[in-house]
Amino acid sequence: MTTPHEVTQCLNLARSLDLISSTRTIGGILYVYTIAGQAKPWEHFTAEYPLERLQAMARKRL
Repeated sequence: MTTPHEVTQCLNLARSLDLISSTRTIGGILYVYTIAGQAKPWEHFTAEYPLERLQAMARKRL
């Protein structure tokens, strides 16, 4: 289970990496919006970009 801190960390990293532009909760489900405007449920996004992958991507960018 993901903690609120991990969700915040993921969202901040995803924004800084230009993977997402915004988020929205619809019917109790968190959606992330890609830069292209595509909405993805949070679970789908984190399956593709788990925290560890986002952290590695951010380290490479430095």
